[in-house]
Amino acid sequence: MRKMLVVEDHPLVAEYTCALFRDLVEDVEVCHAGTAEQALQMLQPPQDWFRVWLDLDVPGARGLSLVREVHALGLASVSAVITANLSVAWQTEVADLGFLGYVPKATSVERFKLAIREIIDGRRYFAESEHSERPIRLTRRQTEILNLLPAGWGSKEIARHLNLTPGTVDNHIAAIMFALRARTRTHAVAIGIEHGYIESC
Repeated sequence: MRKMLVVEDHPLVAEYTCALFRDLVEDVEVCHAGTAEQALQMLQPPQDWFRVWLDLDVPGARGLSLVREVHALGLASVSAVITANLSVAWQTEVADLGFLGYVPKATSVERFKLAIREIIDGRRYFAESEHSERPIRLTRRQTEILNLLPAGWGSKEIARHLNLTPGTVDNHIAAIMFALRARTRTHAVAIGIEHGYIESC
């Protein structure tokens, strides 16, 4: 019998998730841990876990601490995150560490089931893919600032050039990176070129 571990501190969410896995997977034993400490006790020494599902916001965990500990145990390739946190930076690190997926709790029921099914079948699923067809829209000011980034200008230089405060520039850049789903300024420039927002480099 294949074993799954669900790490979730909310009783109702844990009950629903465990029941869903029992419905989706035949011949499966679904175990539950409500804290990071309980989860790590169950995962050590590493056993033959079929899938491990991690909530990031359980007692004893902070940020991606539990994700990193599971990675250190060599279980990233059978593990996925189910969380309310939509941080692109966190999702990127989870993907880079070799986890199978990152599924938002706010996902619709049908999309959630699809994501779980993909991960159960060994295919990677990340929340960003839900919005891959979302059109990218930048304001005039954001486009103006994006076009200054290839020159290597910092926030203070851009602020002086456009008669803005550095804080305002930083806010615009954060909005640009969110809209483009970019991890760094360099990544934002690359996406900007690809989508025709940057006139020349």
